[in-house]
Amino acid sequence: MAMFPPSIPHTFVRWLTEPGDVVYDPFAGRGTTPLEACLLGRIGLGADASPLAWVLSAAKVDPPSADGIHARLDELRDEMNDGPRTLPAPDHIRMLFSSRTLRQLKYLRQKLDLDRRTDRFIMATLLGILHANANSDGRPRGLSVSMPNTFSMAPRYVRRYIREHGLVAPSVDVFDALERRIDALGEVSGEFTRGRAWRRDATYAPATQLRKKKAKLVFTSPPYLQAILYGKFNWIRLWMLGHEPKEVDSKLFTSSSLDKYVAFMSKVARRVRAAMRDDGYACFVIGDVREGEKDLNLAREVARRCFEETDLENLGTVVDRLPVQHKVSRIWKENRGRATKTDRILVFAGPKANRLPTLPQIDWTHA
Repeated sequence: MAMFPPSIPHTFVRWLTEPGDVVYDPFAGRGTTPLEACLLGRIGLGADASPLAWVLSAAKVDPPSADGIHARLDELRDEMNDGPRTLPAPDHIRMLFSSRTLRQLKYLRQKLDLDRRTDRFIMATLLGILHANANSDGRPRGLSVSMPNTFSMAPRYVRRYIREHGLVAPSVDVFDALERRIDALGEVSGEFTRGRAWRRDATYAPATQLRKKKAKLVFTSPPYLQAILYGKFNWIRLWMLGHEPKEVDSKLFTSSSLDKYVAFMSKVARRVRAAMRDDGYACFVIGDVREGEKDLNLAREVARRCFEETDLENLGTVVDRLPVQHKVSRIWKENRGRATKTDRILVFAGPKANRLPTLPQIDWTHA
C-alpha cells in the first residue's frame, strides 16, 4: 500500500543523476526508488523504520545469485526433513494455512538468518507469496486461503470471510513455490549496481555510508498526514518476521495533527540535507489530504514550513493527479473519496546545484 509506480523514481533518477551517483530514499518502503537506481547503474540506498520494508528493500538492492538461492533452499529442505522442532503458531495464523504449509513456514521463520544475503532474499520472496487473492478459477494465488486483498485485513474480518466463503487452505509445498517464484523473477544483469538498505528512522542521523559518500539525489515519499497503520495491515507478514504489529506501528510516524506532521518533517528535512551533496537534489512525493470538506495541499505546507533551517532552494512542484480507479483505495467504496487525489513532487536543490538539466526523452514502452 501507498507505493508509487517505478516510472516516477525512474524518471527522476535518469533526469538528475549520472551512473555511479548515490540515490537515497529515507522512507524506502518496498524499495522502489533504490531498486530503480540500481537498475540504472546508480548506487541505490534505502532506509525505513519498518522491519518489513527493510527486508524487501535490502533483498532487492543486494540480491544473491540464483544458484546460491537454490543451493540454500536445497540445504534448508534437507535439514527440515530431519524433523526439527518448531514453535506453535497462534490461532489467527493457523486458520490461514494447511498443516503442511504451516509446518514449513514455521521452520523457515525459525531458520532464515536475515543478516545473510541469500536468506534475506528467500524471506523477501516468501513474504511476497505468503498470501494473496484468488485466480479467476477461484484458486488461491498465495500460500494461504485466498484473501480479499493483498494486504492483511483484521483477523476477525478474515475469520468471518473464511467461514462465509467456505474457504479451505491449500496444501502447498513452500519450497516448490519459492523455487517457481525465484525462477520467474530471474537474475539482474547489465548495468545493475549493488546498493544497500538499513532499518533506520528518517529522523536519525544518516548512516555511515551516506556520510562517506553523499547522495546526488534523495527521492522519497514520506508518510502522509492521517497515514494508515502499516503494521496493522501487514500482521501476517510481520508474524513471519517475528514482530508484533502494534510494536511496529509504535515506531512509525502517524498523526492527524498538522503541527506534529510539520515538526516531524522539519527533522526529516535536516537529516536529508545532511545526507545529500551540495550539488544534489531532494524530491518529496506528498499527497493532498482531506480536511473536512476541503483538500489540504500538504506539500505546500511542507515546503513553506519545514525547510527554513536548511539551505535548500525550492525549485518548484510537479503535480500528479490520480484517477480513483487506479488507486488501491478504490476497494474502500464509500470511504474512497477521502483518499489522496493529487500527489505533488517537491523539488529542492542544494546550494551548489546546477540549473535543472533537460528532462530526457523516455520510451515508456521500454522504460
